[in-house]
Amino acid sequence: MTDHQALPATTLSAALASTALALLLLVAGAPDASAQETRHMLGGRPAAEVARFGAVLVVEADGPPLIGRREFYRPVPPLDIRSRWIVVQDSTFGVVFTQPSGVKSDLEVLDSDLYLRALEDIKAVEVRSLAFNVWGEMSAYLGVTVLMERTMGERWDLHPRWLVDDLPLHEHRTSVTWVHRVMFEDESVLQADVEPLAAAWSHVTGAAFEGLPEEQLLRAVGP
Repeated sequence: MTDHQALPATTLSAALASTALALLLLVAGAPDASAQETRHMLGGRPAAEVARFGAVLVVEADGPPLIGRREFYRPVPPLDIRSRWIVVQDSTFGVVFTQPSGVKSDLEVLDSDLYLRALEDIKAVEVRSLAFNVWGEMSAYLGVTVLMERTMGERWDLHPRWLVDDLPLHEHRTSVTWVHRVMFEDESVLQADVEPLAAAWSHVTGAAFEGLPEEQLLRAVGP
């Protein structure tokens, strides 16, 4: 993590203490040694481990089925093609995801289901997502900032939406979602590392990560 301001000792100790709590939220049971991939539980649903960086896990779970206009995608019977929701879960942050979260396509917009829990007292949180089409090509870079006062243990959900021009929404399938920044009660700020995002990017695209395209960041337009 990269500090915008130095975190006080009390915040650092709280962050370290929260690691065990967040891992209990995320990881249920020991994986079978013969399994092909490590499985975890996120909100009671299975998630496959993509990468691990110390206390940071990158996991993938199934999202909702793809939808689209009938002329593009609604075969009868419907195909069972579901969204791929990849989450960067950082247990040293003041906020974690409590169940699979990500971006899905509506008929007119991209919208998101984000399920969060505060591990410390916070004043603001920024969540970002990278969206990819069925071919593994990046199609959108999305962000939402919420100003709030949440105390340790509080849960809440967000459903932001984005108007995206000239994007064939029925092709959207995969999202990588992470907590990008958190402002704590004392107004110190913690920002996410890029290394787990690079691993998630390569997992989806099969290519090397070239950095976040900040000039393409699109902010949410409503709840």
